[in-house]
Amino acid sequence: RSKFWILWFNLGVVVTIVLLPVVSVILIKMLVVMFLSGPKGERPAAEWELEPMIPGVNVPFADIQYYAITLGLCSIVHEAGHALAAAREDVQLYGVGMLLVYIVPVAFVSLNSEQLSQRPMQNQLRILCAGVWHNIVLAVVAAVGVFISPWLWAPMFSVNSGVVITAIQPHSPLLGITGLSHYDVIHRINDCSVRNSNDWHDCILQSVRHSTPGYCVPQALVQEHDESIPVWTMPSGEINCCRKDSETDGKLCFEFIEEGQVPLQLQEHSCLPARLIIEKSRGFCSSGQYCPETGTNCMKPTLDNVTKVVQIKREIGRDVLFFGYPADIYRTIEISEWVPKYQFLSSEMPESLALLCKYITVISAGLAVMNVVPCFFFDGQHIVSTLAQNFLRPRIRHKSLRQAIALTITSVGSLVLVINIIHAFVQRQR
Repeated sequence: RSKFWILWFNLGVVVTIVLLPVVSVILIKMLVVMFLSGPKGERPAAEWELEPMIPGVNVPFADIQYYAITLGLCSIVHEAGHALAAAREDVQLYGVGMLLVYIVPVAFVSLNSEQLSQRPMQNQLRILCAGVWHNIVLAVVAAVGVFISPWLWAPMFSVNSGVVITAIQPHSPLLGITGLSHYDVIHRINDCSVRNSNDWHDCILQSVRHSTPGYCVPQALVQEHDESIPVWTMPSGEINCCRKDSETDGKLCFEFIEEGQVPLQLQEHSCLPARLIIEKSRGFCSSGQYCPETGTNCMKPTLDNVTKVVQIKREIGRDVLFFGYPADIYRTIEISEWVPKYQFLSSEMPESLALLCKYITVISAGLAVMNVVPCFFFDGQHIVSTLAQNFLRPRIRHKSLRQAIALTITSVGSLVLVINIIHAFVQRQR
């Protein structure tokens, strides 16, 4: 009975009533954009899109536990809002409970609808809007949690300072003595800086799309370690200047890259130990002009379009040299943005909590938006009915006509929502 709860639920009414027409207009606008689509499915860019969250499609199966927990939590918070508001307004609760739909827990609240309809409009709206309001608050709290989590975990974990290896698949080509290990902290892939998971993805993608870079190598080093033989063409088409067994010894054929008609300071191809050349290099290059240091030359491995040399720089230990298809790195290595400051810490806890907060933010906000739509079986249906009965009473005396208007609005809202959902599923299947 405190003033806090009156203000709390009144604020929920205001936010929900403001949100109802906004969401309705957005759905109608999405429908208009859909019908303006060209015959080939081309359509103007939409500011808003309905995105169904489907496990196994756009929700990874590995995250199914977060999905189930979030749906259960959002459902409980939603129904708890209705129950608290009903208790405050002295509306009888027939019962509260939980249902298990497949693996998803769903909460429910049963109210005395006759008592609810006898309450003044403001009291009814406090109860009807409480579920949407609590979902909005939950989404905001979770979003704040995501935002401040780097500061909360700062004494124990670093963020945006590299990525840490959390798992390596048994079939990974990077597994081994000279490869990556658990808890390695990665800072760079070739000349691409890695600070977080987005950088990790982008840097690997960059190494897939672009050819292996050249390296600025001291001329004396090339002359000292060159073991080249006359150039020959491999069956796959690339040029080689090493013996057939040299690859097992870690040697690659490097091409001397120089633009223009500058006289060659070295022979065009040299067979060199890859690790030594890359580790002793003074930077990356695409031609000699990118090697300004005196006595250095641009040397580039001669490889086919698929095979790449990828240099992975670790915080501790020698650089890892990967020779193959870079996408295998992304497929077989799992990383975390949360780099532990102490060896006994695991990245799993902060990463799991941050991921859970992200799911709560998205799903709770989505449930709030969906429930506010004037659609059958949603809160929006009862909110529109209550508003129509009270605001239209001075102008329309017949209750049945007011009910018909509310029913029409709800029917249109249901149709618009269903069409948008079907369209979203169809677009997802394309």
